[in-house]
Amino acid sequence: MTEKQQNAIDEIMDWFDFEKVAKVMSVLEWKWVTAEEGVPSVGEIRQCARKLLKQGIEQKTTIATGGLRATYFHDEYVKLEFIIEEMDVILDNVKQ
Repeated sequence: MTEKQQNAIDEIMDWFDFEKVAKVMSVLEWKWVTAEEGVPSVGEIRQCARKLLKQGIEQKTTIATGGLRATYFHDEYVKLEFIIEEMDVILDNVKQ
């Protein structure tokens, strides 16, 4: 991992609102099997996020679990998202 990539992770970890994610997860009773009490703590969310960001950079891909998604796009950007709901449709499967 380059210094620039590590700095990008550090910036995300400093500015991403992990407390907000924890509040939403608590309200939704969004439980992780790995969390000690079911709903993950801010520390557990942060730990997972850092791991995903590192893996995304190392594997040069998007990687996700537990609502968190880390994206590495070439050497252009690193992104962390918390996704509550998402849907894709394959156009070939859409009725005409």
